Amino acid sequence: MRTSDASAQFAVSRGGDTQRAALGSDDGGDASRAALADTLGLRLGPTATFATTEHFNLQTARALTVSEANGRASIYLAALSGNLIALAFVGQMSRLGAAFYAFALILLPVLAFVGVVTFLRLVQCSTEDLAYARRIALLRSLYLRLSPELEPYLVVVTEARPAQASSPGAWQLTLTAAGMVAVINSVVVAACAGLVLEAAGIHSLAIPVALGAVIGAAAFTLHERHHRRARDAYSPEAVDLAAIFVPPSQELEPR
Repeated sequence: MRTSDASAQFAVSRGGDTQRAALGSDDGGDASRAALADTLGLRLGPTATFATTEHFNLQTARALTVSEANGRASIYLAALSGNLIALAFVGQMSRLGAAFYAFALILLPVLAFVGVVTFLRLVQCSTEDLAYARRIALLRSLYLRLSPELEPYLVVVTEARPAQASSPGAWQLTLTAAGMVAVINSVVVAACAGLVLEAAGIHSLAIPVALGAVIGAAAFTLHERHHRRARDAYSPEAVDLAAIFVPPSQELEPR
């Protein structure tokens, strides 16, 4: 998702005619860069220092989004594993009696809730990671303006979007951490629905399995639709505003 969304946001090229077209003519590009360096003057050194420091901070923020996503997914999978072991013990002790169904119908909805909030947060982490990547790309364009000789070695980001940006399909979204949790959580919801029918006295195996499959497919569809809506509604400016906005002082003005 990240790679495809990033390509949808920016047209990336490395050297060649595409890069020169994006940056303007060679003379115009060099002139603008020279004008920027002349404008900074003695502030050129501090500007480069500030930019590299911000670059480091953004890389750290991206690493934190990945770390949080891995942690959230690991917590959910650990909870799922522990709950399944507990269900196995209760089912063995109660011989799949009323105690088993009561325990399962209390435990599985809670586990499904944990899965939903985990999925939602993983989608948010992916969006935040895209916003940080965009800000890093802006800093790279500053490096190129200050040091034109780095042009063959840096990935240049242009403001023009590609004519037809590739969009990740359902399978590609499933390969992400959020997609993985969506699949597992849909199975949990389906299992909960099947147990409800069993507890209601429908002992035919085909009916609970069929209904569980339908409900599980519907749950996965809802997960995927939210994933796509969040991706399409992605706004780097909104993420930046939430991350760096400083509220005005609440102190009372002197009378």
